[in-house]
Amino acid sequence: MADKYTKVKPKVHPITITAIVGFFVLIVALIIILQPTNRESIYNAYSPYSTNDLTEDHPFYEVNYKSTLFKKGLKSIIEDEALVFVYIGSPDCTSCQAHIGAFQKYYESLEMDQYVDTIYYLNPSEDLDQFEDFVLDYEGVKETTPQLIVFQDGEILYQFEVVSAEDSQLLNRSVRDFYEDVIDLLAE
Repeated sequence: MADKYTKVKPKVHPITITAIVGFFVLIVALIIILQPTNRESIYNAYSPYSTNDLTEDHPFYEVNYKSTLFKKGLKSIIEDEALVFVYIGSPDCTSCQAHIGAFQKYYESLEMDQYVDTIYYLNPSEDLDQFEDFVLDYEGVKETTPQLIVFQDGEILYQFEVVSAEDSQLLNRSVRDFYEDVIDLLAE
Protein backbone atom coordinates (compact mmCIF):
# COMPACT_ATOMS: atom_id res chain seq x y z
CA MET A 1 0.00 0.00 0.00
CA ALA A 2 2.86 2.41 0.73
CA ASP A 3 4.21 1.78 -2.77
CA LYS A 4 1.08 3.22 -4.28
CA TYR A 5 1.90 6.80 -3.16
CA THR A 6 5.64 6.83 -3.80
CA LYS A 7 5.23 6.25 -7.51
CA VAL A 8 2.76 9.06 -8.22
CA LYS A 9 3.54 10.58 -11.60
CA PRO A 10 2.71 14.18 -12.53
CA LYS A 11 -0.14 14.62 -14.94
CA VAL A 12 1.55 17.56 -16.72
CA HIS A 13 4.63 16.75 -18.74
CA PRO A 14 7.85 18.59 -17.67
CA ILE A 15 8.28 20.01 -21.19
CA THR A 16 4.86 21.67 -20.88
CA ILE A 17 5.84 23.26 -17.55
CA THR A 18 9.13 24.46 -19.07
CA ALA A 19 7.28 25.94 -22.06
CA ILE A 20 4.84 27.84 -19.81
CA VAL A 21 7.65 29.24 -17.63
CA GLY A 22 9.62 30.19 -20.76
CA PHE A 23 6.59 31.98 -22.19
CA PHE A 24 6.16 34.10 -19.04
CA VAL A 25 9.88 34.92 -18.94
CA LEU A 26 9.68 36.01 -22.59
CA ILE A 27 6.67 38.25 -21.91
CA VAL A 28 8.39 39.93 -18.94
CA ALA A 29 11.58 40.44 -20.99
CA LEU A 30 9.61 42.02 -23.85
CA ILE A 31 7.82 44.37 -21.46
CA ILE A 32 11.15 45.51 -20.03
CA ILE A 33 12.85 45.85 -23.42
CA LEU A 34 10.02 47.78 -25.05
CA GLN A 35 9.86 50.48 -22.35
CA PRO A 36 10.91 53.88 -23.73
CA THR A 37 14.24 55.22 -22.54
CA ASN A 38 14.42 58.16 -20.19
CA ARG A 39 15.25 60.56 -23.03
CA GLU A 40 12.47 59.16 -25.24
CA SER A 41 9.88 59.65 -22.51
CA ILE A 42 10.85 63.32 -22.06
CA TYR A 43 10.83 63.89 -25.82
CA ASN A 44 7.46 62.15 -26.18
CA ALA A 45 5.97 64.24 -23.37
CA TYR A 46 7.08 67.56 -24.90
CA SER A 47 6.99 66.83 -28.64
CA PRO A 48 3.27 67.56 -29.13
CA TYR A 49 3.75 71.04 -27.63
CA SER A 50 7.27 72.34 -28.04
CA THR A 51 9.00 73.98 -30.94
CA ASN A 52 11.29 72.16 -33.32
CA ASP A 53 14.27 73.13 -31.12
CA LEU A 54 13.73 70.08 -28.90
CA THR A 55 15.21 67.04 -30.60
CA GLU A 56 15.37 63.39 -29.62
CA ASP A 57 19.07 63.63 -28.71
CA HIS A 58 18.48 66.28 -26.05
CA PRO A 59 20.65 66.53 -22.88
CA PHE A 60 17.77 66.17 -20.40
CA TYR A 61 17.61 63.19 -18.04
CA GLU A 62 14.64 62.76 -15.71
CA VAL A 63 15.35 62.05 -12.04
CA ASN A 64 13.46 62.00 -8.78
CA TYR A 65 14.66 64.20 -5.95
CA LYS A 66 15.21 61.30 -3.55
CA SER A 67 17.17 58.18 -4.37
CA THR A 68 15.46 54.86 -4.84
CA LEU A 69 16.87 51.37 -4.63
CA PHE A 70 18.07 51.35 -8.24
CA LYS A 71 18.28 55.07 -9.16
CA LYS A 72 20.35 57.86 -7.73
CA GLY A 73 18.23 60.87 -6.79
CA LEU A 74 18.83 64.53 -7.56
CA LYS A 75 19.73 65.27 -3.94
CA SER A 76 22.61 62.76 -4.09
CA ILE A 77 23.67 63.98 -7.53
CA ILE A 78 23.90 67.59 -6.33
CA GLU A 79 25.89 66.53 -3.26
CA ASP A 80 28.28 64.24 -5.19
CA GLU A 81 29.00 66.09 -8.44
CA ALA A 82 30.96 69.33 -8.75
CA LEU A 83 28.68 70.94 -11.36
CA VAL A 84 25.01 70.11 -11.89
CA PHE A 85 22.38 71.69 -14.15
CA VAL A 86 18.76 71.13 -13.08
CA TYR A 87 15.74 71.93 -15.22
CA ILE A 88 12.41 72.04 -13.40
CA GLY A 89 9.44 71.89 -15.71
CA SER A 90 6.34 70.07 -16.80
CA PRO A 91 4.91 69.28 -20.23
CA ASP A 92 1.59 70.72 -19.03
CA CYS A 93 3.15 74.16 -18.46
CA THR A 94 2.98 76.35 -21.60
CA SER A 95 6.01 78.37 -20.56
CA CYS A 96 7.99 75.15 -20.02
CA GLN A 97 7.01 73.98 -23.49
CA ALA A 98 8.57 77.10 -24.99
CA HIS A 99 11.67 77.16 -22.78
CA ILE A 100 12.84 73.54 -23.05
CA GLY A 101 13.68 73.81 -26.76
CA ALA A 102 15.67 77.00 -26.21
CA PHE A 103 17.52 75.41 -23.29
CA GLN A 104 18.60 72.55 -25.54
CA LYS A 105 19.43 74.73 -28.55
CA TYR A 106 21.82 77.01 -26.65
CA TYR A 107 23.22 74.15 -24.58
CA GLU A 108 24.42 72.65 -27.84
CA SER A 109 25.41 75.85 -29.69
CA LEU A 110 27.45 77.21 -26.77
CA GLU A 111 29.02 73.78 -26.22
CA MET A 112 27.89 73.46 -22.61
CA ASP A 113 28.61 69.74 -22.86
CA GLN A 114 32.24 70.68 -22.16
CA TYR A 115 31.09 71.48 -18.63
CA VAL A 116 28.23 69.01 -18.02
CA ASP A 117 26.94 66.05 -20.01
CA THR A 118 23.41 66.16 -18.67
CA ILE A 119 20.74 68.59 -17.61
CA TYR A 120 18.80 66.79 -14.90
CA TYR A 121 15.06 67.14 -15.38
CA LEU A 122 12.67 67.30 -12.43
CA ASN A 123 8.93 67.28 -13.08
CA PRO A 124 7.16 68.62 -9.97
CA SER A 125 3.75 67.46 -11.16
CA GLU A 126 4.85 63.81 -10.89
CA ASP A 127 5.78 63.98 -7.20
CA LEU A 128 4.84 67.22 -5.48
CA ASP A 129 6.11 66.08 -2.05
CA GLN A 130 9.63 65.50 -3.35
CA PHE A 131 9.58 68.85 -5.14
CA GLU A 132 8.56 70.57 -1.89
CA ASP A 133 11.50 68.85 -0.14
CA PHE A 134 13.79 70.17 -2.89
CA VAL A 135 12.46 73.72 -2.39
CA LEU A 136 12.99 73.45 1.38
CA ASP A 137 16.53 72.05 1.05
CA TYR A 138 17.79 74.76 -1.34
CA GLU A 139 16.87 78.32 -0.44
CA GLY A 140 16.94 79.87 -3.92
CA VAL A 141 14.65 77.32 -5.57
CA LYS A 142 11.19 78.70 -6.30
CA GLU A 143 7.91 76.82 -6.40
CA THR A 144 7.35 77.73 -10.05
CA THR A 145 8.17 76.29 -13.44
CA PRO A 146 10.22 76.54 -15.57
CA GLN A 147 13.51 76.91 -13.76
CA LEU A 148 17.06 76.19 -14.84
CA ILE A 149 19.44 76.15 -11.91
CA VAL A 150 23.19 75.60 -11.85
CA PHE A 151 24.65 74.00 -8.73
CA GLN A 152 28.35 74.05 -8.00
CA ASP A 153 29.69 71.99 -5.10
CA GLY A 154 26.19 71.55 -3.67
CA GLU A 155 25.29 75.26 -3.70
CA ILE A 156 23.26 77.31 -6.16
CA LEU A 157 25.69 79.10 -8.46
CA TYR A 158 23.26 80.73 -10.87
CA GLN A 159 19.58 80.66 -11.71
CA PHE A 160 17.75 81.43 -14.94
CA GLU A 161 15.29 84.32 -14.75
CA VAL A 162 12.16 83.28 -16.63
CA VAL A 163 10.94 85.60 -19.38
CA SER A 164 7.75 85.67 -21.38
CA ALA A 165 7.40 82.66 -23.62
CA GLU A 166 5.44 84.71 -26.15
CA ASP A 167 8.45 86.72 -27.35
CA SER A 168 10.74 84.10 -28.88
CA GLN A 169 13.58 86.56 -29.56
CA LEU A 170 13.62 87.68 -25.93
CA LEU A 171 13.43 84.07 -24.78
CA ASN A 172 16.32 82.96 -27.00
CA ARG A 173 18.43 85.98 -26.02
CA SER A 174 17.85 85.41 -22.29
CA VAL A 175 18.70 81.69 -22.53
CA ARG A 176 21.86 82.47 -24.50
CA ASP A 177 22.85 85.16 -21.98
CA PHE A 178 22.21 82.74 -19.12
CA TYR A 179 24.58 80.13 -20.53
CA GLU A 180 27.21 82.78 -21.33
CA ASP A 181 26.97 84.10 -17.76
CA VAL A 182 27.42 80.57 -16.42
CA ILE A 183 30.50 80.10 -18.62
CA ASP A 184 31.92 83.38 -17.29
CA LEU A 185 31.24 82.33 -13.68
CA LEU A 186 32.92 78.98 -14.22
CA ALA A 187 35.96 80.66 -15.77
CA GLU A 188 36.54 82.77 -12.64
